[in-house]
Amino acid sequence: MGLLHLAATALVLGNVCTSKPLSQRAGVSAAKYCDTDTEICYSEWVSPENIAFRIAIPDTATEGDFDVLLQIAAPNTVGWAGIAWGGVMVNNPLTVGWANGNTTVVSSRSATARTYPTPYDGATYTVLPSSGVNSTHWTLSVLAQGVSAWGNTKLDPAGNVSFAYAQSARPPTEPANNATRFSIHNSRGTWTHDLKSSQIANFDELVGKASLRTRA
Repeated sequence: MGLLHLAATALVLGNVCTSKPLSQRAGVSAAKYCDTDTEICYSEWVSPENIAFRIAIPDTATEGDFDVLLQIAAPNTVGWAGIAWGGVMVNNPLTVGWANGNTTVVSSRSATARTYPTPYDGATYTVLPSSGVNSTHWTLSVLAQGVSAWGNTKLDPAGNVSFAYAQSARPPTEPANNATRFSIHNSRGTWTHDLKSSQIANFDELVGKASLRTRA
């Protein structure tokens, strides 16, 4: 599976199953976001910049290397946004996304120190057709492999896990290139994500259906 797969589709926002509680702003994932077209329900945390980070995992996942569905939905004023799966920038997989015209791009990165993150081949991504750009937001939906276990770290699929995010208003230098340089973040933060609430049944079946969707 290659590092980068691009998809150009109409943006599918779906429906929020619950309102966004104040606890999200306090740093704890608490809401559900359901995409009515793919039937995938994610657990969601929304940053102060109104960037939604949505996660779904198999309800059969055990501690170790399990697949992850990640969706990042950001206002078009956001040039790039990313998640650090280890809760800090250093020594863990980083998933970064941005808009490129009517498409969205995923970039796999890592950093061994507080320096510019470089391309990382320890994780692979498949961009799903629910990715795209509309007049207000860009959305990146990916099936991620290699972000739940690395080195001696294994995420607990039934636990509360610390994640970190960063974002910048400045777009990457070459948006079509997933290995391009991008600017330092304008803001960053952490939150605690309840992965138990991210578990969904029939994960593989839903991923398969989502992968077969076409432009609306």
